[in-house]
Amino acid sequence: MFASGLPGEFSGVNGVGISSTAKPKREDLGLTKPYVPPLTLTGYDNPVPTSAGPKHVAYIFKSLAMKFTTLYALLLAAVLPYLTTATHTSNWAVLVSTSRFWFNYRHLANVLSLYRTVKRLGIPDSQIILMLPDDMACNPRNTFPGSVFNDKSRGLDLYDDQGEEGMGGIEVDYRGYEVTVENFIRLLTDRWPADYPRSKRLMTDDRSNILIYMTGHGGNEFLKFQDAEEISSFDLADAFEQMWEKKRYHELLFMIDTCQANTMYSAFYTPNIISTGSSAIHQSSYSHHADQDVGVAVIDRWTYYNLEFLETQITSTSSNVTLGQLFDSYDPVKVHSDAGIRYDLFEGGEATARNRKVVDFFGNVQAVEVDGEKGQEGSLAEWRKDLEALNNLIERQRVVMNELRNDSKPLAVKADNDNAEATVSPEKGGKGLFGGAKMVDQDYSWAKKALGAGALLALGSLWGLGSWMDR
Repeated sequence: MFASGLPGEFSGVNGVGISSTAKPKREDLGLTKPYVPPLTLTGYDNPVPTSAGPKHVAYIFKSLAMKFTTLYALLLAAVLPYLTTATHTSNWAVLVSTSRFWFNYRHLANVLSLYRTVKRLGIPDSQIILMLPDDMACNPRNTFPGSVFNDKSRGLDLYDDQGEEGMGGIEVDYRGYEVTVENFIRLLTDRWPADYPRSKRLMTDDRSNILIYMTGHGGNEFLKFQDAEEISSFDLADAFEQMWEKKRYHELLFMIDTCQANTMYSAFYTPNIISTGSSAIHQSSYSHHADQDVGVAVIDRWTYYNLEFLETQITSTSSNVTLGQLFDSYDPVKVHSDAGIRYDLFEGGEATARNRKVVDFFGNVQAVEVDGEKGQEGSLAEWRKDLEALNNLIERQRVVMNELRNDSKPLAVKADNDNAEATVSPEKGGKGLFGGAKMVDQDYSWAKKALGAGALLALGSLWGLGSWMDR
């Protein structure tokens, strides 16, 4: 039916030559199908003929893909500010006592007091690592078996707080001889075997704020672990550097109550760390008071005044009290030593560090955003309206694509030598008039996948944002 010709040409019906670069006349082809005016899509510069070839179809799909890409980019630009306003997504606490033996009762009370505070402010046990080298509650010298107190009034049982507003019992993650320098360093750097229990690991990431509190006996740039080994300030500094390199924290607050405590953070060199200690070099850290019935001191002075501030000033997780206000409450006359604070490693320096809220480290994350005066309901209504508009746009594009698909079927010309009438037969013939049907299908399939992927990404992003704002 078709004879080979020169490159770029082929013979048409009844010997009529058709060039690939020149449009044939309908009467020359013997086509009887009524003329249909070009279909013009809104937003395109050139009209697209209904009998479009592969290039036209590819152009249409490319244009639609570009429109959806632009829409998706605008959507991300609108959503990104809401996502980046949250500085962190989780809070963790690592609370460590490094002393054993009954006369170090106050060190265990220090840690349990901080443990109760962070639980009261919303950090769950699953995000608290508690390390206790001795069990004072069950010590035979304890006049009050099963109980630990941090005040001589004994109004609060730190070990088993079952009162009306109590925090319940405690969950110890490392006890006795598990509290070692090696395990502490492994905890920070997450260097554990694959089958190590998740409950004993610090499962943080680069969006986690971490509070690390340590108490025990120490000296110039060292802290003793159970009178058997020591951890130096350089060990801690290198561990924090590994944490930063492995993206294991966003911001870190390091607190330590021991003799010459401020020397323990002198070697730190890793970004986004705020450090504070109870005493300067050559100074001791003193206990606050003793309970005559217990027979030993029950809490240290610096920890006592930290707790006094936290219990009286931080009454809810929505508190706006800052770290600067906490640090300003340190009174050398009350503490009997010079408490220290280090800001220089924190991004933004002292001003930014002091403006951090206390609950950014001691409380659970409460990501509630209010958009100006509209409130949450107004913002949700606007987002629902935008979602409906986007859904309508996608529906309109789907209708256009279906019409285009129906109107752009490749034509197969069927003719014989007796008459010049041709009929349209989409099912027959390996090639159409202006190119291969297979090529059209391939281009259409590729563009359809790209369009579908773009639409799914846009809808998925909006759905996720809507779910996030509904919380």
